[in-house]
Amino acid sequence: MRRTSRLVLLLGIFLAALTFVVVLFLGQGNNPSVNPNQPSAPPTQLPTVVAAVDIPLGTVVTQDMLSSRTIAVPSREVNVLGDVSEGVGKTARTNITAGAQVHSTDFQNRAVPITVPTGKRAFPVQVNELTGVLNLLDVGDTVDLIISLRGDAFPVVQVLADGSVTVVSGINPLSVKLPLLLQDVQIIGVLDAPAPAPAEGQAAAPAASQKPTITGANKLLVLAVTPAQAEVLLFARTSGTLDAILRPPSDAGQTVVTTGVILKTLVTTYGILPPEIVQVPIPTPLKK
Repeated sequence: MRRTSRLVLLLGIFLAALTFVVVLFLGQGNNPSVNPNQPSAPPTQLPTVVAAVDIPLGTVVTQDMLSSRTIAVPSREVNVLGDVSEGVGKTARTNITAGAQVHSTDFQNRAVPITVPTGKRAFPVQVNELTGVLNLLDVGDTVDLIISLRGDAFPVVQVLADGSVTVVSGINPLSVKLPLLLQDVQIIGVLDAPAPAPAEGQAAAPAASQKPTITGANKLLVLAVTPAQAEVLLFARTSGTLDAILRPPSDAGQTVVTTGVILKTLVTTYGILPPEIVQVPIPTPLKK
């Protein structure tokens, strides 16, 4: 009897302990303070990027110029960076003093992002459908540039007996085309003309369904050129018409030698017929 009573007592203690654990578990599950679906409190401190050294205007930021600190949220400024990697490689558009918080607005944010290769300069050239391969040129393409000049760019002169020089007018009025001006020039930026607004009551067509059309709009190409090439382009841009012709990627680094074309070349090499003077007889007035 004593052994049976002892087993009953142990069983009762076990059931009581089990009941206590179940009640405790259910009570915690109903406690709002430990509800897993309840949003956690916002952080009071966050990592913040600060300048480790003075960063002058126009500096390309490197890893050692920035550091990270944990700063109280109320002390963090607007648009401040939270990770050092967000600022590395960017160009400062303002002076940033050591210890100051670094913001996204401290860096260049061009409407047309371009990267000028080392040793090159960015030079703009305006083209249209005729001079720019139907306006299909884009960033990364490489082009050759040709200049065409009017005949008056090469005036014909005559040395007179007294040693003076006079320009002979009326000779070679047609255009003169020089050889390839520059070769293997890369486009690093493109600025398109704004798309025409749809007519009243007409919805704009989806971009995917639109095909290139001749609009007469101009496009601005930003080319990566050497300083010497920039001088050539500036003179050419003010003296004639520049055409950009598209190169295949497989021709990168390759150049060719051309002789150029003038009116005489077209006549002697390609059989173009020069104009002839036609004498028209003048009718004899009738006698009264």
